[in-house]
Amino acid sequence: MLNAVSLIVILLAVFSPAGNASPLSGAAFSSLSKEQQNSLFINSLEQLHACPGDTVRLGIKAMNFHSIPPMAGIPVDIQATWQVWPVSGTAVDQQRALLVVSREVNDGTRFTIRAKISEKGVVKKNTLYIHTRERNPFAGNWREEGGNIGELYIHPDRRFSLTVHPFEVYRDYWGHVTYDLKKKTIAFTIEGGNKQPDDCDLKGTFRFLKDGSLSIRGIYFGTIVREDSFRRSYLFRKAGR
Repeated sequence: MLNAVSLIVILLAVFSPAGNASPLSGAAFSSLSKEQQNSLFINSLEQLHACPGDTVRLGIKAMNFHSIPPMAGIPVDIQATWQVWPVSGTAVDQQRALLVVSREVNDGTRFTIRAKISEKGVVKKNTLYIHTRERNPFAGNWREEGGNIGELYIHPDRRFSLTVHPFEVYRDYWGHVTYDLKKKTIAFTIEGGNKQPDDCDLKGTFRFLKDGSLSIRGIYFGTIVREDSFRRSYLFRKAGR
């Protein structure tokens, strides 16, 4: 019986940065409109992320322009050859469209992923951001316990968005977060939004409780709904990755 290390060695042995084109399952390329064919993308319109040692399944998708607003996520059945740059730190199985991240890749490393197709279409390149849970324990989707914040989403690359009533792609405001894991300090900087309070105070302290919840003190995320009051402590629980 193979152990985990042996399995990884075997996988890496058969993977290579280049090789034969890989078939993907989904809608036929010929069934797409010209607009869809010229706006293909890899996996997501958002930047991809993974941890060292992870395996990422690659795929080409198209926009659904019939929905309001247009939504992403129609898998496309098309031959593709995958390219990843820089080549060191990853291995690609072209046949199965799998990308394996080396366990030695550092937190904060970015890889550019491209897909070459034989049909006359345009595939937008994407970026894979590598993070470690040790360096960014905040990454994920948080929901306020007993409060009004329905979603505090902290991305692996330290971007964040905050929303009281999450709905599809809507967000109240967004920006980036900085922190010091030793000093237990954290600060949020707003860079844009649909609803930006003018009474925010976004520098404070944090601590993780034994049950995995996140306590933030000294910060006020602003008055977004009337029921909010100027308080300087929040308790968040993980709602997903």
